[in-house]
Amino acid sequence: MTPRILLICLLLLCAACNTHVQRKVTPAFYYWKQTWTGNTTELQYVQQLPAKRLYIKMFDVDLDEITKEPVPVAIFRQRAPFPDSVDIVPVVFVMNEVWEKADSNLAPKIARLLQQLCDSIPAARMPEIQLDCDWTKTTRANYFSFIQQIKKQPFFQHRQLSATIRMYQLKYLTSSGVPPVDKGLLMCYNMGDLHKPGDHNSILDVATMTSYIGNDRIAGYPLPLDIALPLFEWSVLFRNGQYIGILRNVGEKELRNTLLFTHSGERLYTVQKDTLISGYPLQKGNVVRRETSDHKALEASARLVAQQRQAYDPIIIFYHLDSVTLHNYPLDELQKIYRLFN
Repeated sequence: MTPRILLICLLLLCAACNTHVQRKVTPAFYYWKQTWTGNTTELQYVQQLPAKRLYIKMFDVDLDEITKEPVPVAIFRQRAPFPDSVDIVPVVFVMNEVWEKADSNLAPKIARLLQQLCDSIPAARMPEIQLDCDWTKTTRANYFSFIQQIKKQPFFQHRQLSATIRMYQLKYLTSSGVPPVDKGLLMCYNMGDLHKPGDHNSILDVATMTSYIGNDRIAGYPLPLDIALPLFEWSVLFRNGQYIGILRNVGEKELRNTLLFTHSGERLYTVQKDTLISGYPLQKGNVVRRETSDHKALEASARLVAQQRQAYDPIIIFYHLDSVTLHNYPLDELQKIYRLFN
């Protein structure tokens, strides 16, 4: 080989190494409400994003207060047809407390109910089923055993099985373990301490995310990972420095009432007098922290996660499809964010 030909080969090799590999990214939405009504705004976002999958929470599994046995709650109801343009992924959320004791009958019960709820959905439009659970190192054995059992159920045959992965489960891989599923769904939200008082954002924070994903934890995770990004906000109530709970339907508009609240820091609002807002009794001195997943933080987080590329074409799922919340997220902004993963 002549020096000139050798040089050309080296240049071509370098060019190939530096070529960006185009990913086939699939945009999607979670739907976490109990009833599907075919809301006009939600359908518009599905069609124009355009979303290719809807991840529908079909029911929760919790412990009965009296019998302490696992029972399905918040069962999904479909009141309108799903759009024909999307595949449907049923999701089952299981409380971690369920795994405090093993139950060999749980897998067939869940599979049977799930099959009943999905009876009207064409089988070809259900390529995947997802399990959502915030397992810990003390419950992982029973949870992972359950996964092995449910994979044997007929309804789960010939479909991908995925499981949600929390940020701490990614970071503490050895103690958390890896669920025996086909792929994971990395939840890129709820990464801070919701119960801790202060002016932080527990939903989405770039610095906190960086500490969890490190330089290569996503790229090096032993399962292919889809990515979930947050489209939600909430107000968190503290009394005497203690976490009380989340205030539903109490937003920026209510908190900006200067007769009732004083604003301090970036997110904190202090109650000035005893009052009742959206059915919540608030006492003078209570503190409300307003947490959001605004576009700036969302885009910065997506860029950070997209830097760790696996050899896998990911599904990018926005949590979640809700007409009220979607007004804060123009379609072109969401399109820009999921395309960061191309």
